[in-house]
Amino acid sequence: MRFFGKRIRHWRAGAEFRVGEDIRFSAVPRALELRSEAFENGGPLPATATSPPLSWSGVPAQTQRLVLVIEDVDVPLLRPLVHALAYDIAPATTALAAGALDGTSVPMGYNGAGRCGYVTPSPLPGHGVHRYCFTLLAVDFVPRFDQAPTKGRLLDAIAGHVAALGELVGTAER
Repeated sequence: MRFFGKRIRHWRAGAEFRVGEDIRFSAVPRALELRSEAFENGGPLPATATSPPLSWSGVPAQTQRLVLVIEDVDVPLLRPLVHALAYDIAPATTALAAGALDGTSVPMGYNGAGRCGYVTPSPLPGHGVHRYCFTLLAVDFVPRFDQAPTKGRLLDAIAGHVAALGELVGTAER
């Protein structure tokens, strides 16, 4: 597996395809400060099976819901792989504890594995360092879905309603 990872090391989805660079959100103010006590921005993610703790500040007053998207931008696919999609976080919330993205604490949309919950970072061995972009979006209305949304469906629903966003990047390698 490591040999295969090294052979396709140059194949990467690309950070230009992450949520924060989506044309619908590229002009949104980067006013949210997203952080984690488990890792520094640009630093290695903790080697655990649970989602890391997160906290934030700077949520605008008009915010009705917060949305969190975690994506691997270096996966050898055409687009980043969604590791978690939390779409209904109350605006008064200022933190998520470690493991909160397990699918029971916060309403979750579908990740890249087709499940609702957090997928632990596990890059292809030998493929190199992968960046995991955590993007928090402050939305000025409450999106409603008849079932858990996919990333595309969620982003289509909130387009034009994002008041602010913040990003945090963690890394992992095998």
